[in-house]
Amino acid sequence: MRVVQPHLLWQVVAADDNSPDLPLVWSHLASAGPGDPTARWRAAFSAATERYYRSPPPPAMPAAFVLQWCLELPAALTATAALFGPWSLDPRTIGLSFAVEPSAAYPTTLQVRSAGALVADPGQRLESARAAYLDAGRELAANFRPGVNLGRHQRLAMVEDLWEMSVARVRRRPPVERDSCCYLYAVPGTHECAGCPRLRRR
Repeated sequence: MRVVQPHLLWQVVAADDNSPDLPLVWSHLASAGPGDPTARWRAAFSAATERYYRSPPPPAMPAAFVLQWCLELPAALTATAALFGPWSLDPRTIGLSFAVEPSAAYPTTLQVRSAGALVADPGQRLESARAAYLDAGRELAANFRPGVNLGRHQRLAMVEDLWEMSVARVRRRPPVERDSCCYLYAVPGTHECAGCPRLRRR
């Protein structure tokens, strides 16, 4: 964890056998099980957004942000581990769980149970990590049911976007052009994010 921590936006901790999972378990969010496991999280983020902007966001905005975070956490973690360490991680098998800040509802802490596979070749390691993330991320995006219409293209494009964005951030490159949208622009008083696909349509 010491290798990847300086390059990530969240605290990362390694679990031992006695460590309970953090409140949100990534593999549970990715599964097609019953219920709506991100409902409380979306509601908390919607309330935080309304407090900050003094206007309620459209439901698609918190849904998109929560999906982004669900993808960004494993994308950033696996990309960083492959670029700065010897590990190729699969989000489905590393025991990833995380916590969010209670009021603002953004992720704060990641916990990992397994270090993943050791791969010596840097190019092979990054490609292996990318393939594992994309496969896992597409599964999560396909099973994400936030009660608001996020089209199939939007959800699957977000999987690709978050990998490219994570790699660019770790390598300290400019923001990438996205094919998916976070809908922040729909909140009064805001505008499109850097790389937003809406900017290319003007």
